[in-house]
Amino acid sequence: MVNQITLIGNLGADPELKTVGDTTLAKLRLATSERFKDRSGELVEKTQWHSVVFWGKAAEIIGQYCSKGSKLFVMGSVEYQSYDKDAETRWSTQIKGRDFKFLDAKGEGGGGSKSKPSTKPNHPDFDDDLPF
Repeated sequence: MVNQITLIGNLGADPELKTVGDTTLAKLRLATSERFKDRSGELVEKTQWHSVVFWGKAAEIIGQYCSKGSKLFVMGSVEYQSYDKDAETRWSTQIKGRDFKFLDAKGEGGGGSKSKPSTKPNHPDFDDDLPF
C-alpha cells in the first residue's frame, strides 16, 4: 500500500518558516482548483486548500524562492492528526511534502520578486517529461 498525493497549485500566502531544533520547517497553504460544468451546464470552479509541510533543505529552498502566488508541483503523503479541543476530538489533514518543482515561468516571480533557481529536485522517480 502506498500513501502518495500529487498536487499542482498556487501558494495562498508566503511560506511560514520555523526552526525546529537544527532543522527548518516550511508551512504552506496550497490552493488547487478544478473546473467543471454543473447539471445546468454552467461552468463552476471549485478550489480546495491544502496544508503542506516541508522539512530540511527543501523547506529552506521553498522559503527562499517561493512567495504568495507561486505555482508548485508537490508530491508527498497525507497525514491525519487528532487533537482535543473543548472536550471534543477534532481532526486535521496535512500533506507531508517529499518532492516539489517550481512551475512558474522563469522571471515571472509567482507573485513576488524573488528569482527562481535553475536546479531540479534530485529524486530518481521524478519525471521531467510531465505532460503539463
